[in-house]
Amino acid sequence: MTLTDRYIAATAAKLPEDQRADVSSELTEAIGDAIDAHLVSTPQTTTEEAERHVLNTMGDPEKLAATYADRSLFLIGPELFLQWKRLTVSLLWIVLPIIAILIPVAGYLDGTGVWAIIGQTWGGTLTVGVYLVFWVTVVFAAMERTGTKAAELSEPWTVDNLKTPTATVVMGDTIGAAATLVVTAVFIIWQQVYPWAHDAAGEGLPLINPGLWTFVLPALLAVMAIELVVVIARQVRGHWTRADAWVTLGLNIATTTVVAMPLLQHTFLNRDLFTEIGWPDGTTTLTLENIEMLTLLVLVIVAVVDVVLGFRKAARATPSRA
Repeated sequence: MTLTDRYIAATAAKLPEDQRADVSSELTEAIGDAIDAHLVSTPQTTTEEAERHVLNTMGDPEKLAATYADRSLFLIGPELFLQWKRLTVSLLWIVLPIIAILIPVAGYLDGTGVWAIIGQTWGGTLTVGVYLVFWVTVVFAAMERTGTKAAELSEPWTVDNLKTPTATVVMGDTIGAAATLVVTAVFIIWQQVYPWAHDAAGEGLPLINPGLWTFVLPALLAVMAIELVVVIARQVRGHWTRADAWVTLGLNIATTTVVAMPLLQHTFLNRDLFTEIGWPDGTTTLTLENIEMLTLLVLVIVAVVDVVLGFRKAARATPSRA
């Protein structure tokens, strides 16, 4: 097999099946013509040297295949890079300081030593930062691969943006929603991994009933992950749509339904934890059942407000954006 044959085979291997024959034929002809032209222009060159020169000039076969297949060779290209950078940096500035505060506070309440708290804070904050950047990048990379253009996601930039920005999705709202989702998810996992109290046998006693990890808590975390993706995608697009409002309704229904079951059945809070710490006691009028019902009430109110605001924001969007 000649160098040319090997080069064409390497290129064709990176192409869709239906393109390989045509591209191979085209490359065979193009390379042969290029070799002949090089031999004419430099008569002292041997055929083997001319072949090497032509193939070196054509470059990496995988890069050439990407050109034929119209496939991007970057994760996030210049079209969406600035939006990715601005959102990622903003989320890091908001979320990481919160995590860096929550972890040492939890460690202190658990009686963890100073050096252990420092190590946990550093490792936990770094881990959250890595996951945050990863998921934001995944969303943008998916948009890049589907051919999404910056002009489709937000208003074209003009000098008017320097005076009165008119984006209907406020960056502060996005950061607040994303931060709330991330912090809540971290807390749910943290209270299970690093419980605040232990029983006589040394077993950890998390705040939330550990039996809920069979379905409720994983389902809740999954819904929150989907909501985070939706929030980021909406910020990238730059405006609300009626679809966003309906998605918001669906996510709130899913969240409320999943959490309402253990709250109504009074199995959400870990009774073993409160028995161990001796609260509530005989002098306390507030019961765990009261706390669970109050939690459900707050959850329902927040969900209703979120849905109403979502439909209002979608309604205020201009018809051309909707």
